[in-house]
Amino acid sequence: MPKIPTTKPTTRTPRVSIVLPVFNGEKFLAQSIKSVIKQTFKDWELIIVDDCSTDDTLNIANGFAKQDDRIIVVRNKQNKKLPASLNVGFTKARGELFTWTSDDNIAKPNWLKTLVDFLDKNPDIDMVSATMDYIDESGNFLFKTTQPKSPVSLSYKSNVGAAFMYRKSIAEKIGEYDENTFCAEDYDYWCRIALSGNLKYIPENIYKYRVNTKSLTALEQPRIKQKTAYIQEKYFYEFIEKFHLNYWQRSKLEYLVRRNKYKPIFVLFDAYKFLLKNAVNLFLFWNKKLRRKTYEKYSVQI
Repeated sequence: MPKIPTTKPTTRTPRVSIVLPVFNGEKFLAQSIKSVIKQTFKDWELIIVDDCSTDDTLNIANGFAKQDDRIIVVRNKQNKKLPASLNVGFTKARGELFTWTSDDNIAKPNWLKTLVDFLDKNPDIDMVSATMDYIDESGNFLFKTTQPKSPVSLSYKSNVGAAFMYRKSIAEKIGEYDENTFCAEDYDYWCRIALSGNLKYIPENIYKYRVNTKSLTALEQPRIKQKTAYIQEKYFYEFIEKFHLNYWQRSKLEYLVRRNKYKPIFVLFDAYKFLLKNAVNLFLFWNKKLRRKTYEKYSVQI
């Protein structure tokens, strides 16, 4: 069993705190850490929370920590799962801006700078979400996400990708990640931020999300759907009140809460609006980008 590292004394207060929760992530962990080290924005701390890994994860993390004093390694005494590990990491965070990343994903070099710059220029915004590329297990490009329009659609689906940053102040306001929403803890957290603060989306593509057959997203689809439905019901009236949802939006959300699936009539109506808006492009410029946009919009509804 690898030795548990001692905490390195430091008096430096970073601008950004990054938490990296990991369980048996030896395959891609080094790539993920290196992508943080290569950031053009340098004022950060990386808190790696090892959730009782049984592979070489802890040794890899410790190796990087010995080389860079901005990296801190914490090992849970027992397996706590993702939301609890996030809470462990952010309890130790000292920055004024928070984000987290995954052991199998890769941050582009401008990841932190883009998000920090935006929040610095927009003090009224509590959280920012950017776009990203999807890559396969070998790192090959698959497709990129499109920019969501507003937090309103958070009421019926998670539209915040893996490239995001939020202020410590909003985290203190809404509290910790909910351990009861394991497998959809991020969706629950984004809903709480949207309802308690201001969430903004930007088009910059600054992250690479790996489609990993061994990830929680791939292995826990039934639980993800169950927890998503729970979250939709949990915040149903709050979304209606804050965002003044119209009849159509409310009907979509209400049907999702009751049936836990997307009613065909909603797909047809949304498709009609999409076709109307993009009629010229559809008939004259039916390119790969538009095909991907169509696929993303109508294939991911829960």
